[in-house]
Amino acid sequence: MKKFSLIFCITLIFFLIINIFIVFTWPIYSEFNSKKHSYKQEQKELLNLSEENLVILHNESWRNYDKFRFVPFLGHSETKRVGKFVNFTEKNGRKVKRPSLCKENIYLYGGSTTFGYNVTDNQTIGHYLQELISNDGCVFNHGRAYYYSKQENNLFINHLENNKKIDHAIFLDGINERCGGYEYANHINNSFNLLVERPFLMWKISLKNFLFTLPMVQFTNSLSKSDRWIQDNDNNILNIESCDSKIELNELYEARLLVRESICRKNNINCYSFLQPMAGTHGFQVEKLLSKEYEAILKKKYQILSKAKGYIDLGFVLDDDKSLSYIDGVHYSPASNKKIALKLFSYLK
Repeated sequence: MKKFSLIFCITLIFFLIINIFIVFTWPIYSEFNSKKHSYKQEQKELLNLSEENLVILHNESWRNYDKFRFVPFLGHSETKRVGKFVNFTEKNGRKVKRPSLCKENIYLYGGSTTFGYNVTDNQTIGHYLQELISNDGCVFNHGRAYYYSKQENNLFINHLENNKKIDHAIFLDGINERCGGYEYANHINNSFNLLVERPFLMWKISLKNFLFTLPMVQFTNSLSKSDRWIQDNDNNILNIESCDSKIELNELYEARLLVRESICRKNNINCYSFLQPMAGTHGFQVEKLLSKEYEAILKKKYQILSKAKGYIDLGFVLDDDKSLSYIDGVHYSPASNKKIALKLFSYLK
């Protein structure tokens, strides 16, 4: 028994030392990584930035990528960002250089492709659209990471409830379309369950959370590229076949488009719902940036969503591309953002 106790104590002390060591050394490791970027040569040519600025863009795009805040009825939302190339506020969205006085307001809704991950403020769809509109209107880029049609609808409703003046609303859907809920929904639900659990049973949930958040566990996850969050497999954007075998994804998408159309008509807003160009199906992409497995998933998702009604297909915009259409696996290159903005402008006219 004494031998067992000794082994247990040594193991426990060793375990504590490892976790304490990670707590103090991980920030140093993270800081070291922040002094370099992971852009490949093809991406560098598309961005046309110096090595120093590439590091800045990479950090501003991805270092705080997973730091979201919770917003009722929306789920997660981007946090405020202030930087050289990436700027965002909850009120105005991704930075766009707008005129001081506007005849009309154009609101953009979508996921990270609309936000413009991996490109600078002046390489986004919103920026190029503002240049085309000139002084006749103001563009507000409210793209958010992971957002899909249902979240976009809810954000649109929030803006209307807060008396935002919206003359035109543009929605870019497709890549993130899912059955329901939102990213991190399972993790948020897990935290909520702790609050409403019986007092004498709360320790079960809190213990699970405690073990999951230990530095040793999270550091191991980061090395193995595992997700830090407790995900809900039934709510994954890669789950595209059907939603619990009850309704097809294209039928859900179409239902959300009908809700959106009704809101727009009731509020006298010109709304445009676009099925966005998707890597693997539209434009030019290389396997170095998009795996064959993920390409197949995106192709299948596009085929399913294209069965819906009530949208405008934008895929053709990138069909004649001879150079890379995407800055990474799914996000658009500056040139693609410009092409998409030009097509959006044609509809606004």
